[in-house]
Amino acid sequence: MKGAERLIFLGWLLKGTLCQGGGKESDCTNPPWNTSVSVIPSGGVLEGSSVTLTCSSDANPPVISLSWYSVRAGDTRSTGHGPVLSTKIWADNTHFYCEAKNMCGARNSTITKVPVLYGPKTMSVSAVPSGPVFHGTMVNLTCSSNGNPPVSSFTWYSVKGDQVVRLGVGKRLETSVSAEVHQFYCEGRNDHGGQNSTLIDVVVQYPPRSTSVSVNSSGPVLKGSSVTLTCNSDANPQVSSYNWYSVDKSETRSVIGPEQTYTVDNVNGNTQYFCQAKNQHGSDNSTTLQLDIQYPPRNTSVSVSPSDSVLEDSSVTLICSSDANPPVTSYSWYSVRAGKEDYVASGQQLIQATMNVIDGREYYCTAQNQHGEDQSASTNASMEFAPQISSSSRCLHSGSQVSCTCDSHANPAPLVQWRLSGRHVNHSTATAISEEPLGRIGLRSTLTIRQSREDPPTALCLSSNSQGSASLQLCVTSTGYQMLSLLVGAGAGAAGMLLLCVVTCVIVRRLHAKTTWDLKPEDITELILTDWTLSQEDDSLYASKSTLTGHPGANGANGKGTRGVNPDLQGPQPTDPPGGLHYKPPPIGPPNCDHVPLQHSSLDTTTTRIEE
Repeated sequence: MKGAERLIFLGWLLKGTLCQGGGKESDCTNPPWNTSVSVIPSGGVLEGSSVTLTCSSDANPPVISLSWYSVRAGDTRSTGHGPVLSTKIWADNTHFYCEAKNMCGARNSTITKVPVLYGPKTMSVSAVPSGPVFHGTMVNLTCSSNGNPPVSSFTWYSVKGDQVVRLGVGKRLETSVSAEVHQFYCEGRNDHGGQNSTLIDVVVQYPPRSTSVSVNSSGPVLKGSSVTLTCNSDANPQVSSYNWYSVDKSETRSVIGPEQTYTVDNVNGNTQYFCQAKNQHGSDNSTTLQLDIQYPPRNTSVSVSPSDSVLEDSSVTLICSSDANPPVTSYSWYSVRAGKEDYVASGQQLIQATMNVIDGREYYCTAQNQHGEDQSASTNASMEFAPQISSSSRCLHSGSQVSCTCDSHANPAPLVQWRLSGRHVNHSTATAISEEPLGRIGLRSTLTIRQSREDPPTALCLSSNSQGSASLQLCVTSTGYQMLSLLVGAGAGAAGMLLLCVVTCVIVRRLHAKTTWDLKPEDITELILTDWTLSQEDDSLYASKSTLTGHPGANGANGKGTRGVNPDLQGPQPTDPPGGLHYKPPPIGPPNCDHVPLQHSSLDTTTTRIEE
């Protein structure tokens, strides 16, 4: 060691000796020593409670200052000055020390950790494997926590939307993950509370799911308009391709587009649609979409209840049916007869207490909604009724044959038979029978008799069905002299008027000659006015008794039997005025086709006979 260095070392030793000796003449002896911190209360304290820290130290000369510091996560901060520090204790702020200073130096106490009690903190969950996993994979979950005392229990939960499900207990949990269940958390508890961990979301890959079709229009779509459809799907990774399909009424599927959206032009409501979404893990189809297409009423029709045939004048119900969207809001009923339409009623059902098919009346309905109106076809209830023979039925004698026609209406269809002079007639060479329909419920039967007899036989038409029968005896009219008969009839009418005037004058003169109405019963004036027909074989005129009063021989049947008129003219009755004529009402029964021969000598066809 060199001389200079020895001198410096000796001087340092001398200084130290003098300081330790505590010579009164020197002010600096020792820096503080035995610096320490005491805590009140000394045991564990609850987080947030206040504690008192006291700093003590030995020093000569005495300590001139005391300072307090806290240590938090390696960071030191000054928290106060003086021998005593009062502060609140938190779980993350529990380490303190103090510094004592005098004229000779400073000395720090050791770091004192205040024991603090608190519930679980900094809860967290870790998953293994941590990367993306496929749907259905098993994962291990671990729950981490910080608490004093340590966490004593762990509980696991899964989260699906707003639904929370308890899975189990323990610091670790093994569970499967799926597209629906992939979020988890744990709860830790000790004697001073509990805390939930943050939510861990395990990344799960899965094929498309919840695929659906949305329409760009929130309301109904009118028929014939266009609409855009969008395919929506949940998938991870995202959907890589879409396909659109149409389904017709025969359930045939057709690919119509590859994009996420598809526009349907001129929608008609007869086609349904669905889409398909795909990714690397699979595909998923949406449900079939039936567009809510609105349209006016269509396919409007009328049905009859009861559906079977009903008796005439029975009560029936007509029901109007129609296809419409929105549904039909109003129905109206109309009747049609001979081309004339009449409004009947409103409502989906029309109840008719009586309906007669013979009058030809038919019915139809109209259906209406906010988009338009549609009309049904005309219909009529299938009424069952007994045969009715028309007054147009007749027999005509021309040359060597007689042709008789019988027009009958009935439902069910009638069976028409002929009788000649009371005998049943079949189709043959001598008697030909033919039939032709008359509308929907009519039948015309024609009987042709080929013979040269002077007096043709009496023809009787019989018409029957399950509801009853009707008959009509037909009179034979000659067609050879129709025009001549017309002329003769006109002349006879004129002559009759002239003769009536003569008779009137004679009666007036006799009234002047008599003073009273003292007439004998045989003093009867009988006046007969007839329509004549000229006989083909002789020079006689014949008049049908059924035509003498201007009534036809038959007016048809009433469905319950045969009906005809056979009026007679009779002389005066006691209740008649003097010289008057008495008319006897026509009896109900078969028509009388007998002819009364009347002689004539001129065209004066009116015969007047006056008896005194």
